[in-house]
Amino acid sequence: MGNDRRTKEQLREELVELRSEIKELHARAAKYQQIEQDLKESEKFYKTLFENSGTATILIEEDTTIAMLNNDFGIFTGYTPEEITGQTWTRFVAEDDVERLLDYHRKRRGHPDSAPRNYEFKIRNKKGEHLDIFMTIAMIPGTSLSIASMVDISERIKAERALRDSEERFRLLVETMNEGLGIQNRRGIITYVNDKICKILDLPRDEIVGKPSRAFISEQDLELWMQNMRNANAPESYEVTWRGKDGTPIYTIVSPRAMFDSQGRFIGGFGVITDITERRQLEKEILDTSERERQKIGYELHDDLGQHLIGIDVMTTVLKNTLQAKSPEDARYAGEINGLVKEAIKKTRQLARGLCPVHLASHGLEASLEELSGSTAGIFNITCTFNCPRHVPIRDNTLATHLYYITKESIHNAIEHGKATRILIDLLNTNNEGSLSILDNGIGIPEGLKPSGMGIRIMHYRARMIGASLKVESDPGGGTLVTCTFSLGKEGGNGHG
Repeated sequence: MGNDRRTKEQLREELVELRSEIKELHARAAKYQQIEQDLKESEKFYKTLFENSGTATILIEEDTTIAMLNNDFGIFTGYTPEEITGQTWTRFVAEDDVERLLDYHRKRRGHPDSAPRNYEFKIRNKKGEHLDIFMTIAMIPGTSLSIASMVDISERIKAERALRDSEERFRLLVETMNEGLGIQNRRGIITYVNDKICKILDLPRDEIVGKPSRAFISEQDLELWMQNMRNANAPESYEVTWRGKDGTPIYTIVSPRAMFDSQGRFIGGFGVITDITERRQLEKEILDTSERERQKIGYELHDDLGQHLIGIDVMTTVLKNTLQAKSPEDARYAGEINGLVKEAIKKTRQLARGLCPVHLASHGLEASLEELSGSTAGIFNITCTFNCPRHVPIRDNTLATHLYYITKESIHNAIEHGKATRILIDLLNTNNEGSLSILDNGIGIPEGLKPSGMGIRIMHYRARMIGASLKVESDPGGGTLVTCTFSLGKEGGNGHG
């Protein structure tokens, strides 16, 4: 009886234990079911993520076969998933890239840090076309699988190549163009020059770039240069004189353009520069030759033809006196001839002075301008006054001659176009700088109109030939003011031609 009782107790205990184990099994089963459900959800999540990542993605086995891929990879290669899965990726890579990518593949599994994570290569699609690919690849921890995401960058590469080709064409154009091209930033520091600029300045590139443009521009043109470089409405072109490395002037025509950012802020400018030094030298030679011929003709008129006419004047005077007693009629006729000869002498002298006014005037430019103002007043019946409170020492005849003809052209414009009745000519000497101004009381320059006639252009040309600056502007009091400023130099006006 005792053994049966113990057996029942044991059975009861075993039953309790069994029920506890069954309860624990139920709990574990529920837990495993939850894990399985979570795993399915996770798998579904990552599969959805894998399929909709927006990039072509593949899983790669250690033996280079493609274990899995998403739709995007199939789309841009043109193959179906069945044609890709289980195939080696080397089948789809451009032949030139296979060895490099195989090397990365091996290193990634042996020494992961020695293989790049991002790189570019080419894929060959089903049509045999090559696509430029950017890939990001990494190992999946705890496995021999790697996962690679790829983006087709063919259009970007094509655009970059087109940009490089365009830049190369532009570089060749800029470097081989016959004009100089320079770029400066908003502070006036030169950031780029082409080969032609180096030839114009006769300096290597590294002695120009990084320097302020003002270091190479003549003082007389510096203010105009800086002003126009910041001006969106700057003239299309104008002349600028540069300084060569030995200080010699280099004459150029500059076409500047200011550059502004999207906010309208000035960020710098560039200029196309044409070297006209040889042309200026040739023009100077031509002008000097013309002036010499003018002077020669003036001398010949005065010293040769003038003397002949004076001889005829004397002879006709003698003839008239001789005929007076014999034939009053013939004497009168001889007197008329004598009068015509005297008139011819007067006109010859005027013509000679016009051709060579400074040489024929014993006191140079001042006396010539004094004579010019007097003859202008007498011929045109207007008020024309010359003022020179302090002697202006000009020993260079070329400088004096150009200033004289600038004055003459200004007077002509004032009378012919300005309908002036009063003209004031001022020749001043201030701190070794000379200035010549011609002010009239005419109708002035219409607002918005830039004077550009042939006479004005010749005046500007004459000013440039002597290194002077010329301004033609309406005077606030009415009429037109022409101002020519020039350097007298250490020796007193030695010219700049």
